[in-house]
Amino acid sequence: MKKLVFILLSALAVSCGNENAPKPERLLSEDEMVDILYDISLLQAVKSYKSQILDTNSVDPRTYIYKKYKLDSITLSQNHNWYASDLENYEKIQGRVSNRIRSEHDKLKPKKKGNPDKLIAKPGLGTGQQREHKIE
Repeated sequence: MKKLVFILLSALAVSCGNENAPKPERLLSEDEMVDILYDISLLQAVKSYKSQILDTNSVDPRTYIYKKYKLDSITLSQNHNWYASDLENYEKIQGRVSNRIRSEHDKLKPKKKGNPDKLIAKPGLGTGQQREHKIE
């Protein structure tokens, strides 16, 4: 029994070597993969947060990427496996996706409005009148 477990673990270790996935016939550029992974991330976020938006706009997340990038599922899967087989490069790609999400998020944040020279009205001293007071 111990020999069988050892053989199975050894076979598993050998099969999980550092071999790269086969290069796809249609290899997408890294920039294209960043764009695709970015769009997939957005679709997943929208689907989990407000899926009715997708329904209202007739967007099927399962086919949106294929139509937008003129891909089929096999080509996307092969490219994803190709890039993921080089972990160091794949981490860089994922980092670019994360940076892009953060950048777009920051653009959508409301700007803080603060004018130190803004004048506000303060009530007068018992006369019902108001006087201006500078905020400092």
